[in-house]
Amino acid sequence: MVTDEARLLKELIRKEERLLENSVRNDPAKVGALVDARGVFVSASGARGALEPGKPFDSLQGVSYIDSNTVELLDLSEDCRLLVYVAATVSKNTRAKSRCSSVWKRDSGDWKVIFHQETTILD
Repeated sequence: MVTDEARLLKELIRKEERLLENSVRNDPAKVGALVDARGVFVSASGARGALEPGKPFDSLQGVSYIDSNTVELLDLSEDCRLLVYVAATVSKNTRAKSRCSSVWKRDSGDWKVIFHQETTILD
């Protein structure tokens, strides 16, 4: 039997994965469906910025994916969850990893990311 929390974890991973796809990142409507208007992000370099629902994200170089063995979902409140995971990006002959965390907030029944942070993992 699949629990509500397991279904939510699957849904939020799927949404995170969509944000790693350039076809989604380059489409303002698709970004708007996933991002809260009050959202912020902190990049691997430490730069802070706004998550803007009507504005496309920068394209990613290579292919990025979530390491499913690293995913954790933490309950912050009834309508707020913290998703932590390791993402890998493969481009040409290089592979980079980042430890990521995203805060997802439910608003009017829909889950949107309101905070995202990445920290580069040095191998």
